[in-house]
Amino acid sequence: MRQHEPEQRNLFPTEDLIVPESLQKMRKAVAAIHAIPRNPEDSQNLTNRRVFDGLIIVAQIHCRQRGKEFIQRIRDERVSPLFEVRTSELGKLSGIPGKNYDRIIEEINRIYEMDFEFNVCAEDGETIWENRARLLSSLGVGKNHKRGYIRFAMDPEMLILLLEPNLWASFSLSVMHDLGTSAAYALFQQSYRYINTNQKLTAALPTKTWIELLVGKNRYVKTVDGKEVINYGEFKRRVLNDAIEKVNEVPALSYKIELKEHRQGNRVARLQFKFIPKEPTLLLESTWPEDILSVLRSIGFHDKEIDDISQVHSSASVADAICRLKEAEQRMKAQGKAVSGRKPYFLGILRNIAAGEDDIDPEKIEAEVRVEMAERAAEERKKKMQDAFDEHRRKRFTAWVSLLSSEDRMKLVADYEASEDFSPVLGKSLKKGLSEENKSGLTTLRVWMEKHRPETMASIFDTPEYQSLEGWMMWKLSGDDAIES
Repeated sequence: MRQHEPEQRNLFPTEDLIVPESLQKMRKAVAAIHAIPRNPEDSQNLTNRRVFDGLIIVAQIHCRQRGKEFIQRIRDERVSPLFEVRTSELGKLSGIPGKNYDRIIEEINRIYEMDFEFNVCAEDGETIWENRARLLSSLGVGKNHKRGYIRFAMDPEMLILLLEPNLWASFSLSVMHDLGTSAAYALFQQSYRYINTNQKLTAALPTKTWIELLVGKNRYVKTVDGKEVINYGEFKRRVLNDAIEKVNEVPALSYKIELKEHRQGNRVARLQFKFIPKEPTLLLESTWPEDILSVLRSIGFHDKEIDDISQVHSSASVADAICRLKEAEQRMKAQGKAVSGRKPYFLGILRNIAAGEDDIDPEKIEAEVRVEMAERAAEERKKKMQDAFDEHRRKRFTAWVSLLSSEDRMKLVADYEASEDFSPVLGKSLKKGLSEENKSGLTTLRVWMEKHRPETMASIFDTPEYQSLEGWMMWKLSGDDAIES
């Protein structure tokens, strides 16, 4: 044992663990927490990542079994229990096939030695806390009559992060079994928390952050003469493209992820992923009972939304949530109240079930629903404003193109076609001419010019209302939009 700890009863029964349905969907680290090994030599292979997750799942199960009072005691008194589990049980929870338990022990020992950066991020991807910690504060490996068991502890501050419901999301372990590389496993974890968002887009995180999330500290990010240099091209070619392909090949997922690169000048500054529905989509009628589907539709879910729910929740969990929704509605009706919205309320119950919560508090969910509905309304307002701002810029660019001579337009198109960014597919739209009706062609040209003609674009968007959403909003408020240039 790395550290002596008092005797404690086993977390699970001595017979082989059969993981209950409610525990098949456990909370997994999302973009709100970025766990990255600090040392380049500690890069995580696929088995290491799975064991890392398995240790977290064991801690979550144990603490939930002890109840809310115990979790509150962890927060208030900064205590941390000693967790004990059979190696075979940990292997099952980690989704590791076979019986190579020595390999699991080897990876646990590696994790014990590893120093991590646990960066807590806001929804926009910006880091608000930089935490340095080890996942495990002690580790024991059973010998003789305790052979086949491990026991471990975590620092209380670390354990509080792992139990915080706002920082973790539910993912299906069965899906994660199909991901064959460490980078693909990490890409799925970090992207699929956004599957149920309105815009079907992940946060646009810095390129360096995505690189470190997928491969840790590595040769793709170097410091040369005191300046950070990112070899994104090599990372994309050697790691990212393959990870995207492997995630998109998982049969249980009805979406593909599509890479979006955000540039600052000539460099790719941020990466984002968009969810694209696969064709054909999953035929739920063949796998889910019709009564479940009909209830979900009556609640207000469209077939595509039901398909999204199926990506991370089983039909058994959904049926459980439906029953609890009816119970909650009856209870609130008896009190002369009603839920704010059945759809978000149902999703709140479903999230609690996926988190392993047995005692669901209707008042707490109702409060969460109200906050969520307010946030969603604010998000929709922001999107409408962004769309209006984009349209404002599009009109300005179209007006500029219309003032060019035919020779200048032809020269501009010829320069694009001669560039390395030329796409035959996108280039077809330019054959239709650069009239205002050809929005696709104008968009293709504008995107190319933003990358290769930044000075020209700056001269086109030369006033604040074209340069930022905030500037456009101030321009609208001032009334200057009465006469558009």
